[in-house]
Amino acid sequence: MIRSFYIFAILVCLCAPAAAQVTASNTPVSGGMALSPARFELEMKPGTETTVVVNLDYRASGDNKTPARIVASMSDWSITNDGRVEYFRANSRPASASSWVIYSPGEAAVLPGTIHQIRVTIAVPPDAAPGDHLTALVIEQRPEHLKYEQNARQMIVRYRMASMFYIKVPGLTKKGSFEDLYAESKPEGIFITPTFKNEGNSVIRPLASVQIFDADGKVVADVPEIESLPVLAGAQLKPSLFIDKLLAPGNYTVKYRIDFQDGGKATEGVADLNVKAAQIAAAAKPEPKP
Repeated sequence: MIRSFYIFAILVCLCAPAAAQVTASNTPVSGGMALSPARFELEMKPGTETTVVVNLDYRASGDNKTPARIVASMSDWSITNDGRVEYFRANSRPASASSWVIYSPGEAAVLPGTIHQIRVTIAVPPDAAPGDHLTALVIEQRPEHLKYEQNARQMIVRYRMASMFYIKVPGLTKKGSFEDLYAESKPEGIFITPTFKNEGNSVIRPLASVQIFDADGKVVADVPEIESLPVLAGAQLKPSLFIDKLLAPGNYTVKYRIDFQDGGKATEGVADLNVKAAQIAAAAKPEPKP
């Protein structure tokens, strides 16, 4: 019986440092593909053009010298309310920059141990509206042919990666707001979910910190300042934060401090947290043996 398994891996780093051109890392890997930079943020005026380079680093495992066939394409993208990246057909989303992009080569055979460069040229139309315009260069690996072995299970790994583009046309505005805060205790820990909103036309990357106080005002949990997920222009985001800690039954206060880095002052939200004895008991209950 022949069984084949396909694994698709989308490698996206939304919080990677922005750059116009970066060479691939020299860190050795056992096998796989990687794109760099993972994110471009390019400020461009209407009617201007620029070219950047996306580097594809292909490392094959063992002594494998077989070239990998890769195919490039453009895709629109967005971030869902709960923080997941979603991809869409090119030029199908508002503020898409996919039609502004020309790339080369569109298809190539990449040898293991080499850095393959893809040139991406962005031409901003003269009438481009101010704000962020998004697109992504998607790289897929396609097998040249499949060979099946009788009476054997086979695993076929295919890579699908993306380098994200923010084309930022001047006249940028950033306006973050803290809409809501919800805290809940569950057997596995504490879940804190704020609601952010960006009424501007350019992405914001908030910095957030959290403290939980008991009824006497003592800090029982502290999350130092971290960078939250980006909030796209005109979008709302509810990034859930998990704190791996069990608290004694009782009432607590959660304080969530957020700096939207939009030129305004930091904002603080407050929510009540009630921890019940039943939740502690559920967490302590051993899992049944299989």
